[in-house]
Amino acid sequence: MGVVVFLFVIAAAFLAVALVGPYRLYRRARPHAARQPSDGALAFGRVAAFGVAGVFVFGGCSVQAGIDRGTWSASEVREAAEDAAESMAADTQIRRDPTQGYTSLIEADVLRAGEDQGPSYRISVERAGSGHDYEVSGGGADTTVCMHVTEEESAEGGVFVPGADGGGSSIAEYDLTATVDDGAC
Repeated sequence: MGVVVFLFVIAAAFLAVALVGPYRLYRRARPHAARQPSDGALAFGRVAAFGVAGVFVFGGCSVQAGIDRGTWSASEVREAAEDAAESMAADTQIRRDPTQGYTSLIEADVLRAGEDQGPSYRISVERAGSGHDYEVSGGGADTTVCMHVTEEESAEGGVFVPGADGGGSSIAEYDLTATVDDGAC
C-alpha cells in the first residue's frame, strides 16, 4: 500500500509542475540568466510533466489492482460461500469421507463461485467440530463465514453398485441444503 501512495505522491508533484508551468519555476530559480529556454521548450516540458504524471497514476492504479487480485474481501468470501451453498443444493451427493465431511466439495464450489473475486490458492475450508459446520475464509479477508450443511437421504434412491456374484448394493445419495452465517461456527 505504501508503494501505491508513493506513486500517487510523485504523480501529484508532476501534475503540480505541469499546472504551474515550467516557465514560472525556471524564472524563479534563475531570474536573470542570459540563456533562457524557448517557449517551445517550456511547452514541451509542461506536456512531458503531464505525461509523466499520467504514467505514475497508471502505475499506482496497476499496483492497487494487483494487490486487490491477491486478496479476498469479506463480502467476496460471503458471496462465494452463498453461491457454493446454492450449487450444492442443485445435485444429489454421495456421503463423503467421514473425517473431512463435505470439505472438498465446499472448497471446490467456493473456488468455482469466486473465480473472478480472489486468488484460488488462498481459500480455506475447515470443518468445525464433528457435525456438518464448515468455516470458510479467504486470504486477506479479516472475516470467516460459517456454512451449515444439512443432509437428507434423497428420494431418488442411490447409486447401484453391481457385485461380483451378479447382485449388488446401493449407495445412498443425499440432498444437501446449506446456509451461510457471518462469523466462526
